Amino acid sequence: MEFHEDTIFKVNGHRYGQELIELIKIEGKVVNVLQTEYAVIDPKMYKPDLVFELEDKIIILEFQSSYVDVNDKRRFRFYTALIDHVKIKSSKPIEVHVLSTAESEKTKWYNVSAESVFPIYIHSLKHIDGEKFLNMMNDKIEYNTCFTEKELLMISLLCFMRFEKDIENVIYDSAVIITNIKVINEDISQFIKGIVLILCDKFVKDDALNKTISNLVGGNMRIIEEYAQRKVDEKTEVFIHDLKEEGYGTKDIARLARVSLDFVEKTLAK
Repeated sequence: MEFHEDTIFKVNGHRYGQELIELIKIEGKVVNVLQTEYAVIDPKMYKPDLVFELEDKIIILEFQSSYVDVNDKRRFRFYTALIDHVKIKSSKPIEVHVLSTAESEKTKWYNVSAESVFPIYIHSLKHIDGEKFLNMMNDKIEYNTCFTEKELLMISLLCFMRFEKDIENVIYDSAVIITNIKVINEDISQFIKGIVLILCDKFVKDDALNKTISNLVGGNMRIIEEYAQRKVDEKTEVFIHDLKEEGYGTKDIARLARVSLDFVEKTLAK
């Protein structure tokens, strides 16, 4: 994947993340998107898809195209342990939610031990007729009608709806629709493109189709990523100055902010 989803989802991620979890029927208010802290060990195997901090809990949201088995349960349990370690100062409980193409709404359980049982909440969009929704979105493009934010998020999650065709081709349909929308807000554009690229990376095994989807969606991702990085840098600079005011040294600031010493020195020199 040729973009950094941690950067993409940092910009207004809490806003669109809120709409996303409401669409999936997860209750709570998103206050932050937690993404960069967990890319340790093996990013392919041990990196959650999306992590949202809510007012009262932390939500790990995973996209799944197969039944959640015992190996998935162990992996999800590892995610919570990793996030719990990173967020050691937080007392918020951590929940794993799975948006699935294969299973209906249910709760599964992983027995960690006799004293510890770990729930996994599975969600589905199979109640939505995907073909009907796809035709409606194509009609809006044909007649140059504005899209709501909810519709744009639903386009990115098209593959989780009810379809006769396979998941890879439905993800391609999502990419085509997004590409064909003439007017779209840049912030939500990067958010839904980020989701489609995550889904493409996870579920599209055909190399040629994977590259086609990535090229369709990622045509202007470099510009979007630069825009997102500027926003993150601006917030980082404020954070660095706040740490300096609290008496932290340059090396401590670099460690806490997870940026280079060179960046910190340049920021403090402004």
